[in-house]
Amino acid sequence: MDTTRTELKNTPTHDNLRRGFLREAGNAHRYLYFARIAGIEGLPGPAKILNDLAESCLCNAHGHLDLLKRFGDPFTDLPMGASEHNLLAAVTSTAEEADEFYPDLVKKAQEDGCPDIAGWFATLTRTSRNHSERLDQALAEMHQGLATTKEKTA
Repeated sequence: MDTTRTELKNTPTHDNLRRGFLREAGNAHRYLYFARIAGIEGLPGPAKILNDLAESCLCNAHGHLDLLKRFGDPFTDLPMGASEHNLLAAVTSTAEEADEFYPDLVKKAQEDGCPDIAGWFATLTRTSRNHSERLDQALAEMHQGLATTKEKTA
């Protein structure tokens, strides 16, 4: 039985899909980091295993996202699935990172007396702004391409 978006929204199952996605995505990136370190240390065997596990975790995370589509993006709750929806969700979450999330972390790290960490968060603020601009550009290019395609078929 396939349930609708509204029937499972904000249920433990919905929450578990979000949690599972975050866990798998986080594990994938941790394993990639660990593989890079193993490679630097001249340990190709462990590096390969960690890279393979990271790829497996990414597949699992994508599986969670496929199921989460019925509820919306796990970070914004906006619709996801089609490229336009995916780009809008990415633009929204990245803009929030640049405008609120990371600046907040900068402030808290400064308050805690951690200038090096505050500097790292400030770098991520700038990176998120750059990402947001690039995502805006991708969305505009997609809309322009769709408009051009419609003009050609009209």
